[in-house]
Amino acid sequence: MKNKLAVIFILALSASVAILLLQNIKLQNKLLEATSEKANIETPTSPKLPETKPANPAGASPFDKPNVDPAANQFPANAAEATQKLTTIKFDRLTHDFGRIDEGKKVRTKFMFTNTGNVGLIISHAQGSCGCTVPTWPQQPVKPGESGEIDVEFDSNGKHGETEKTVTVVANTNPPSTILTIKSTVIPRDK
Repeated sequence: MKNKLAVIFILALSASVAILLLQNIKLQNKLLEATSEKANIETPTSPKLPETKPANPAGASPFDKPNVDPAANQFPANAAEATQKLTTIKFDRLTHDFGRIDEGKKVRTKFMFTNTGNVGLIISHAQGSCGCTVPTWPQQPVKPGESGEIDVEFDSNGKHGETEKTVTVVANTNPPSTILTIKSTVIPRDK
């Protein structure tokens, strides 16, 4: 029984690592496409290095530490140069309160954002804190000065009382992730 559990755990871990590597490669390709489009317009300049910050500033939660990709050094040098092309993102709000909703109801909201930087904004992925929170985001780069939206659907089925869920948005920004929060008070069904 222990051997079966160990095999299942190793397979699940291997699948997770493979998914993360594929997402990383997809982001690298999008970054290369976005920077090659910009390179055709601008004259080359020396790359500006991003501001460095400690991995865990004083007073920060240990859960705020950035994820470190063990395969990061296996990519070619030009991919590393492309990752230095960072931009900034500004959301219209970081929190949305649905108020009181009946259990079983699906509700949606849109978080509007603007690329306030100088290079294309590439959202590599957005992840809800549980299966009841499902985000949808633009798959194409958002040009500097342009806006977009992240649509978030919350399914209140099986939820009761005060709820708070998050969506982690990962993009070519510094810091690389932004947390969006949705709240609600779920009124249970009559039994």
